[in-house]
Amino acid sequence: VLQDPENQFLKMSVLHEVSFGLQMLKLPKEEIEKRVRDALQMVGLGFLIADAEYIHPNDLSGGQKQRVAIASFLAMRPDLLILDEPTSDLDPRGKSEVIETVRMLHDEHHMTVILVEQDPAILHRFCDRIYLIDDGEVKLADTATDFYRHAGILKESGIYQFEVSQIASEAGIGDEAAVPISVEECLGCFPKDLDCSYQPADYQPDGEVLLEVKDLEYAYEDGTKALHGVNFELHKGEVLALLGTNGSGKTTVAKILNGIYKPSSGSVRVLGMDVTKRSVRRQLPRYVGYVFQNPDHQIFSRQVHAEVGYGLKNLEVPEAEKEDRIMAALEAVGLADKAHEDPLFLGKGQRQRLAVASILAMRPEMIIVDEPTTGQDYNMVCGIMNLLEDLHKQGNTVLIITHDMTLVANYCQRVVVLLNGHDIFTGSPRELFSNPEHIRATQLCAPQAITLSVALREQNEGYPLLLNTLEWVRALEHYSRS
Repeated sequence: VLQDPENQFLKMSVLHEVSFGLQMLKLPKEEIEKRVRDALQMVGLGFLIADAEYIHPNDLSGGQKQRVAIASFLAMRPDLLILDEPTSDLDPRGKSEVIETVRMLHDEHHMTVILVEQDPAILHRFCDRIYLIDDGEVKLADTATDFYRHAGILKESGIYQFEVSQIASEAGIGDEAAVPISVEECLGCFPKDLDCSYQPADYQPDGEVLLEVKDLEYAYEDGTKALHGVNFELHKGEVLALLGTNGSGKTTVAKILNGIYKPSSGSVRVLGMDVTKRSVRRQLPRYVGYVFQNPDHQIFSRQVHAEVGYGLKNLEVPEAEKEDRIMAALEAVGLADKAHEDPLFLGKGQRQRLAVASILAMRPEMIIVDEPTTGQDYNMVCGIMNLLEDLHKQGNTVLIITHDMTLVANYCQRVVVLLNGHDIFTGSPRELFSNPEHIRATQLCAPQAITLSVALREQNEGYPLLLNTLEWVRALEHYSRS
């Protein structure tokens, strides 16, 4: 099963997608119908059976698309199922849907599963054994229980670790032979009298308003409403997260901001310009850069160098300056050595970075990045986010569309939460995470670092809410000095 189910689909109905392989095997019609029903039932999509002939995969959520892709292989009844990062583009609910489906196949149907994945929570929860492959070699193999205790090897190889493991390692607490991987284990590493007067400062916006969204509404051609009166502001020089589950309206907002979609009603102003006006929308690429969630929807050149240079050509940048900008952007995303390669032969993570580079080279006032970390390993995520952070420090304004709460807690100054096309929260990450009702409303999951803070605050109301590993390390250093 491919990482992106859309690359696997033949753009037919759900029925045809699931039955296609069976038709290639020339099975009898009755057998095909039975296997399709069984496969959809097995992945929890039995409710689609009656209308499967008329439902297109594009009409489904991300988690449902991935389950249709799995069903298309299950119908062929393989002995071995290989899944290539099946949850990388999904929100926590979608991830849970897919992983629970795979777990059921393993537990109830005794299917052997090979899962290519980077999320430690998924691997630890689902797998019996985990193998780390680095530079074509197996660097580590262990049970899921013990794999993440090898903090040194994991860090050296740039592998995602549990946040509590990073906190313990960076702060020098706990036993190296028993690295904590759960909140409960990490709590056991702390001194009994742990207290902290360290109070991290919270962000307050003070720059001019660069983007103003008022009563924004959008409906698709069939009348389906995607946005219901969305309101928020983005201040010059800040990093804002547009947060929400798959299908909440995040990408629709971004495409309106960049002039791709025209709103049904409401107003959007960028630098005081009304983006609903056609003359303004034509100028928007000079001021607003948009990195698509799926880089394949953005990349069209047959050479990496040409892809980055295309926008500069449209902006009529002089040739000498254009070359400098192209190579600087490629250096920034670690693709300078791929300048003359065809993007078709790059990995998905590399194509994502290429899309970022093509926008960076244009130097817009505001950069919108749609799910920048999907399909990336730990080192690449750090590289892209550090790059965006550097741009922010230089005075650039960044809007990040994401459902990754850890990314929000580490990099973002303010958050706008969308749910079913409504804006349900606007404020700082600390304000969001300090209220359990807010977290539940987002239908997302708080990161481990915050869950650890909440657990300590239940014992001591005065304990600060710490958002990430860096704040935890500073707090523990403050405690040790006092």
